[in-house]
Order: sequence, then structure tokens, then C-alpha cells
Amino acid sequence: METIYLDNSATSFPKPPEVYDAIASMMKHGVNADRGGYTLARETGKVVDKTRESLARLVGVNEPSNVVFTPSATIALNTVLFGLSFSYGDNIYLSPFEHNSVLRPLYRLRDFWNVNLRMMPVERSELVYNLDELNKEFKRNRPKLVVVNHGSNVCGLVAPLTEIAALARDYGAWVLVDAAQTLGTIPIDMLKQNVDFLVFAGHKDLLGPIGVGGLVINNSTNIEPFIFGGTGVESKLENMPPEYPHRLEAGSLNVSAIAGLLAGIDFVKHNIDIRERKQRLFASLLDLLGRYPEVKAFASPNHQTRLPIVSCTVAGYTPQEFATVLDRHFNIAVRAGLHCAPKAHEFLGTAPLGAVRFSIGAFNTERDIATVGEALEQLFR
Repeated sequence: METIYLDNSATSFPKPPEVYDAIASMMKHGVNADRGGYTLARETGKVVDKTRESLARLVGVNEPSNVVFTPSATIALNTVLFGLSFSYGDNIYLSPFEHNSVLRPLYRLRDFWNVNLRMMPVERSELVYNLDELNKEFKRNRPKLVVVNHGSNVCGLVAPLTEIAALARDYGAWVLVDAAQTLGTIPIDMLKQNVDFLVFAGHKDLLGPIGVGGLVINNSTNIEPFIFGGTGVESKLENMPPEYPHRLEAGSLNVSAIAGLLAGIDFVKHNIDIRERKQRLFASLLDLLGRYPEVKAFASPNHQTRLPIVSCTVAGYTPQEFATVLDRHFNIAVRAGLHCAPKAHEFLGTAPLGAVRFSIGAFNTERDIATVGEALEQLFR
């Protein structure tokens, strides 16, 4: 029985065939990118450069060199948060939907620098950011950094990035966007939207493999490196090279994953109907879930911008129990628990156990959703 995979917020699966082919080709023919003047090194470097250029175009920045690759979005977030300079008592704003890859570094900054972590106001009943209240809060407590979870991995709420960044800009604050869940689905223009730093995950909606993420920089502030090592350039320096991307790319790049990411980005660009298809399937899924009073669903009500992600609590089951039933009896793969976003579950009222999450991807089908409906019918009829 084929697995119905509905855990695409964790990682998209399956990948386009082109991604597997690109990875296999790089494994066979790729070497250490630009670590030498011979043909293989230069050809591998061209793939890396082309991927930087593709990502730069995707987010509207002019300098591909400002695209920095890391092994994951988590490491990219740490790179920014520990690479910026803070003073005691600075105010850092965040949303109730942040992932632990943001929360845990922020707690470390709080403990070390005594910065103030302030929550951006969101109306719980409507799942809407209260921008008027946020502006008042900025006036009372001037922001140094505003961290925006662009898309929640728990309920699919997409933050009003343009409006939040505009408010932050009025106070000279940096804007850091965690676009792990959105890049590849929700258009972002860093220049037009006044975003200073954007972090992406290659293996989610960009449809690349696990093992590559990164950071895009749209700010003259120098991020201090916290990982040091070889870069293939300016080897005589005792410190890291001053220019991006080498300043923040110590060690050998995962060129196979980067090649796969390039193929994933190309697939997304040439299949512009992916978002529309996912939204149609998501509407069908929400309709099915809404038929059963035993199921309480938490999803963004904004049909125009929301991600196809819904978390549910189910009467008579813990989240882990319900996910196990779906897996063992119906071969449906979903994610149970706190989803590495404990504050989001506290906000929604689903802590401490969390919820069961369904997240739709590029290759889900109507048959997949129908199978969920059949499972629910058997369980609750």
C-alpha cells in the first residue's frame, strides 16, 4: 500500500525526478567547488554560482554574492542572530509562531545580552496580526530587530511581511524573515519589502534535498562569522575573508545538495500552478475535517495567503495516538506533537501535547485527500 505523505512542512516528498538526477550527476562528476583551477572544480563552481543567481532573482536582490549557503535554515538563522551586534536591553520582536531554530538562539541572546524578547500582537480568535497595536508597541519600546515567521508550520498563517517591515523601518530596526515554509510558494521581494535578512530551507517548497539552506543579505551591516575555516580564497588571512559569501561559508559546500536545489527551483519556476493545486486540495481537506465534531482544526482563515497546513486535536486520542492510527491502519503519514514550535501551540491552546498536522505538497493528489476522508469515515462513523 502506497504511503499517503502529508508531512510536507517537515520536508517535501517526493522530489521532482530532475532533482534526483541532478544530485546523482553531481555525485558522479562534481568535486570541491572552485577549490582549484582545473576544469572539474570550475564546472562545479558554475553550478553553485548559477544556484546563487537563481535564488537572488527569486527574492529580488541584485547581488548573487549575497546568497550564502549553509547546511540548513537552522544554521542560517543562528548565523544571523549570533552574527549581529546587540547591546544590553535591546528590544527584539518575534511572533507567537516562531520555530525553535529562532526561539532557542533568542533565549541564548536574552540570557547573554539581557535583550528583551517582545511578542508581536496577534488576535487569537481571527489569527490576524494587530498592526496598530504593534506600532504602538514599537513607539513604547523601540525595536532593534524584528524577526518575522513568514509562514507558520503549525497553522499556515502567513504574516503581513510588507506592513511589519515598513513599521520596523520607521524605527531603523533590522528585519529578519524566516521563510523556511514560504519561499517557493509565497512571492518575496526583499528590496521592495524592506527585508534585511532572509533565511530559506532548500528541502521544503523549493523541492530540493535535505542538506542545504541559506541566507540572503540585503543590508550593509556586516554579519560576524561564528564558524571559521577554509574558503578557497584569501588563504593567507588569519581571519575570514571580508566579502560575502566567503565570509560566512567556511568549509566545503554540499555541492550535490546545491545541484539538487537548483533543479528544484527550476521545477517550481516552470510549474506555476503548484500553489493553486495545493490550495484546491487543502480546501477539500478542510471540508473533510470539518464534517466531524471530534476534530478541531487550526488553520489560517485567510484563503488568499495561507499555507496548506492544518493542525488538529481529535477527541479520544492524543496527537501521537491518532497519528499512529493513521500510519499503521491507513498508511497516512502526518506529524504529531509540538512541531518544534511550542509557543505556537501555547498560543493556539494545544499545548502541552500539541496536535496532529496535515501539510500538503506539490505531488499530493485528490486520491490522497479522498483516502484521508475514508480513514475519517471508518474512525468516526
